[in-house]
Amino acid sequence: MSPIHEPQPPNSMRIGVCLCLTLLCVALLFPATAADTTEPITLEIPQMQLQLEPNSAAVIASTNFDEILIHVTKSPTQVSPGTLFTKINTQAANMIMTTTTMSDGILCKLDLSHHEGFHLQPGRNSVEFSFADLMKRVHYASFLLQTSGTAAIRDPKRASITPDRPVAGADRFAVVVGIARYSDSAGGITSLQFADRDAQDFRDFLLSPDGGSFPKDNIRLLLNEDATSQNVRSALFTFLTKAQPQDEVVLYLAGHGAPDPNDPRNLYLLTYDTKLEDMGGTAFPMWQLQDVFTRVLKAKRVVTFADTCHSYGFSGASAHAKSNNLVNQYLSHFANDSDRAVITASDISQLSYESDKWGGGHGVFTFFLLKGLHGEADFNKDGTVTAGELFTYIHDSVDKATEGNQSPMAVPGLAEHLPLSGVGLRKNSHAAFLIDPSRGMGNAVTALWKFPTPDVRVGVRSSLAEAKLTFLPTR
Repeated sequence: MSPIHEPQPPNSMRIGVCLCLTLLCVALLFPATAADTTEPITLEIPQMQLQLEPNSAAVIASTNFDEILIHVTKSPTQVSPGTLFTKINTQAANMIMTTTTMSDGILCKLDLSHHEGFHLQPGRNSVEFSFADLMKRVHYASFLLQTSGTAAIRDPKRASITPDRPVAGADRFAVVVGIARYSDSAGGITSLQFADRDAQDFRDFLLSPDGGSFPKDNIRLLLNEDATSQNVRSALFTFLTKAQPQDEVVLYLAGHGAPDPNDPRNLYLLTYDTKLEDMGGTAFPMWQLQDVFTRVLKAKRVVTFADTCHSYGFSGASAHAKSNNLVNQYLSHFANDSDRAVITASDISQLSYESDKWGGGHGVFTFFLLKGLHGEADFNKDGTVTAGELFTYIHDSVDKATEGNQSPMAVPGLAEHLPLSGVGLRKNSHAAFLIDPSRGMGNAVTALWKFPTPDVRVGVRSSLAEAKLTFLPTR
């Protein structure tokens, strides 16, 4: 099979600015030579005769194995007791780990069959490992394991999902963040091209009838200099407390995400006023998003779109080595819930692209997100785009447009029946969707009299069909 080449239009992709951010962070954290910065952590899969250097990736034939070995090539007397820590796909995995002191270091054995939930899944998987030495310096490495073969072809018929009906009396709230310019540009945070425009156009869609006609006061829009760390925190921790359990909440995030150069285990969303040398005090911590989902949001129906162009991770990597990027995986993990849909712009360790060839200037993810919401993702032509339909459309469209270099990701618990656009959300169609079939033609006539629009007639037909009545249009 011939190799896949990344598209390279001049000054058109986020990959360039992301790599610039990475190289600067590496220089800040590791001023020594590349040879001095290699972490003493390696991964081995004995059943596959595979060994990986720190912060590397590999394609594996299958996930049919039960054991992963982590080698710490540092004298046990130089490792601080009790600091060995491992994760598999963002989940703490120390409960399946046993350690053995060796002459040349420490061997950590991960028994994937010891407890349910730790076997690797088809697709991309991450393994993280960290420890502290006696000088309290943290050593960290991540490993990306991806199964071979192409993704399964998606069946459009399977993607045709019947939408849930809107909840009577529910309100809608949204926080939309887009940052293309950063105040610390001199310090090394490189600007993006279209993240602010992406966010603006997405907000405009939410205001439209197809997007649900969100009240303006129910949308907090933060672009560029307005998207400070304090304003983002206020929007997420204070503004969103207005949403009640029956309401719907939409989150849209476009901008940079990166690991802290002082401790790459910690991931951040970079706000307008982030200082690269002080991410801990100026950026928005990724783990606080988990607090938003678990402690702030009362609403059960939450949709998150994240186009966070982040740099490669760089802990323990030399300036010329590519590390793994886990921001999207952690975002999906934090937002995962059975009634919530989370769609990220790219898969684990992929970057997001932007170019003026997509709609005159958009990130490729948001370009196809908006096209899908405007109806192109409506596979079953019922007038409503569901979360399941939208993800299928975005994934396949973006993957094709970037020649397989960017593949949007959805969490396993994607609430695929959530209606995201179309007749199911149009303001003038609310009455049609609230028709009680048991009340028959009288209720239908009342709805048509109050809202004489084609959209309502579609809803009335649906309700009358459930009631086994016949709708006869007058003209």
